Amino acid sequence: MSKVDTTFDFADELIAEWGQPAQLITKGNPTYDINTGETVENEIVYNVKVVITSLDITEAGGLYQANDVKILIDPVQINYIYLTEADYFLVPRDGAPDQYMKIIEPKTYRGDKPVFYNIVARPQ
Repeated sequence: MSKVDTTFDFADELIAEWGQPAQLITKGNPTYDINTGETVENEIVYNVKVVITSLDITEAGGLYQANDVKILIDPVQINYIYLTEADYFLVPRDGAPDQYMKIIEPKTYRGDKPVFYNIVARPQ
């Protein structure tokens, strides 16, 4: 176990207190249907809490659009999986359909396993 795994094990408490509900949809392993001959993409839905913050378009590490956001999430809620650009969030909005937010830059801070996610997402 890495020192970072024991030192920084507090993200879940902060996100639980300050986060808002959302759904994280990840791509699971595809399955092959022997009856149809087709490969079916599996999606796994996690009900999570996230903190959504604004993103400064001048932040180092990439070129961002004005409406891009930063999503903070702890790994405890999603069983320490690694997120990819194929994954996305659905964020509820009052009186409107859920906001689809595509992950465009998943960053994780880790020791032996992820301890925190700092994700750049683009509302669609």
